[in-house]
Amino acid sequence: MDWTTSLIVQTAAGLVGAHLAAVAFHEYRFGWLGHSVVGLIAGALSGYFLQEIALTVVTGSGSVNEPRLAEVAAIEALTGAVAGAIAMAAVGFFIKESAAKVR
Repeated sequence: MDWTTSLIVQTAAGLVGAHLAAVAFHEYRFGWLGHSVVGLIAGALSGYFLQEIALTVVTGSGSVNEPRLAEVAAIEALTGAVAGAIAMAAVGFFIKESAAKVR
């Protein structure tokens, strides 16, 4: 999978991951558009910075194992989804705590 395709996969997965995290963390939700923006940004940043790191698969003896195309797609999608979910939870927590301090 080339670099651009991996970036697109991680960006889309970040969007999905953010919305799935919003379903799981009810108290940290901050709107559909907010989740979408945070998920897209987190997915794009993970696709830009974490592509090579996420695809490095090492065996027990320390040698590098080249992943197949299906494994690459799954790893890229999971990396983007997790980045989107973590970013949504962090932003939601920050917004909720900031609003609590103002009241």
